[in-house]
Amino acid sequence: MNAKDQKTQEYTLQLNEISETLQSLVWKMINELRESEQRYRYIVEFAADAIITMSKDTHVTSWNKGATAIFGYSEEEAVGKPIDTLIAKNGVSQEAARLSSQVLQGIVLKSLEAMRYTKEGEPRHVLISAAPITNDDGEVEEVSLIYKDITELKQAHEQLVRTEKQATLGIIAGSIGHELNNLVGGLLLHARLLKEMAGENEKIREIADLFCTNLEKVALHGKNLLSLSRPTKPRFEPMDLNTVINETTDTLILTGLLKHFKVDRLLCNESSYVYGDRNLLEQLIRNLEINAAHAMQPGGRLIIQTRMLKDKTFCEVTIADTGCGIPADAMEKIFQPFYTTKSEGQGTGLGLPIVKDIVEKHNGTIRLESEVGKGTRVVITLPVANDISFTQGLSI
Repeated sequence: MNAKDQKTQEYTLQLNEISETLQSLVWKMINELRESEQRYRYIVEFAADAIITMSKDTHVTSWNKGATAIFGYSEEEAVGKPIDTLIAKNGVSQEAARLSSQVLQGIVLKSLEAMRYTKEGEPRHVLISAAPITNDDGEVEEVSLIYKDITELKQAHEQLVRTEKQATLGIIAGSIGHELNNLVGGLLLHARLLKEMAGENEKIREIADLFCTNLEKVALHGKNLLSLSRPTKPRFEPMDLNTVINETTDTLILTGLLKHFKVDRLLCNESSYVYGDRNLLEQLIRNLEINAAHAMQPGGRLIIQTRMLKDKTFCEVTIADTGCGIPADAMEKIFQPFYTTKSEGQGTGLGLPIVKDIVEKHNGTIRLESEVGKGTRVVITLPVANDISFTQGLSI
């Protein structure tokens, strides 16, 4: 082999080594790129946020598991559909279309708060971030969208705001209740004296009766306001719930609040002893019966029923009326202080929040069932005092 051939062979060997090295580096880079792409896909696919891409015609081109979790559509259901008709409904479609148009023009969005909807039509509060994906010529080819679900955070914030408002209202309520009690106490005393001094004068007696009835209503509102603002620690003792119901109902009948209605008492024969605070349980029954009276026209029917549940650990109280009922959209707000469905001047919106608070203090439960135009049922369960031995005729 001459020197030229030997040199050529050496060059060939060197070129082969360089080629093998380059090939090895290329494969290494490809593998690293593939692994990086897989990691990226894994991160995107299993992210808690909805990560979506859409084409220039706003159709979905990719849809991760986070998007399925938030909006309810599977990848097969979402891909190929217009994003703005898929998750933008009920009045937000125009706003969504405007945002899509802006991003397709190259505008970047960062954490924009908006409302979007699930497959089932449930609203979700989201933060939207969006950025255009451009080609080498700077033209927008796709848009990357990220939706962060902040519904629970939003609800928690709204609950905090409501709690702060209720605390402030409680302070105001206490002040008003105190003033009402001071004013009404003196007026009620004079009204009762006027009634006693009326003698044979029927007209004066009627006026005095009217004053007493209305002042007692005002006094009740004053007590409710004070109860809302200054909750006292209950004094629990065993008592017959049927007796509390009978005595409270009799009082409301005597004062005239229930005189225009048919009152049915379907009280159980079994021992209905519960651990409770007498004053609070009376207030609970009184508020529910007054609410029922306000909901009905003269001639309406009030049904008060007690029964022992099968396991004998709870006594159930049902107070039902044949009144106007509660609209479905008001049911979720009905226990909020100062919220009322009654006409102006009829109610304060304190009765049911106080009832709920009393039930919770007695470790019970409360449930409302209502149909507009047919009436309302309030169902309360209270724990039975099973560990107490009672003799017939035990006084409370």
